[in-house]
Amino acid sequence: MPTKNKNTSLVERAGLRKKNRLLDKKKFDFVFQSPSKTSDKYFTLLFCKNNKSYSRLGLVISKKKCKLAVNRNKIKRIIRESFRTNKNSLNGYDVVVLNKHTTYNGDSSMLRKSLKNHWQKIQG
Repeated sequence: MPTKNKNTSLVERAGLRKKNRLLDKKKFDFVFQSPSKTSDKYFTLLFCKNNKSYSRLGLVISKKKCKLAVNRNKIKRIIRESFRTNKNSLNGYDVVVLNKHTTYNGDSSMLRKSLKNHWQKIQG
């Protein structure tokens, strides 16, 4: 979505668009019913084909596994950014990312590397 800065030139926002998010229970349930799965020390990713030309992301970041909201929000930002930069190579998939107990212990670069490996596994 373009926005205007002080110089009134158009700047493209780098956020994740609404069409690229799983937003309701029905869409999450679709992924949970018949998922393919990839997992490592930090994340579990459930994914399935969505018969669309674009991919969608859903996040399940457990408060039980990551107590502080600051840490949960950091993890969500890292996941969203990683997905945003790789979504074009994941066309046609719904992906749900679940965190593990060790996620909040990992530094940002390790989490990004882990997610990059997951995106490559989903691609095939």
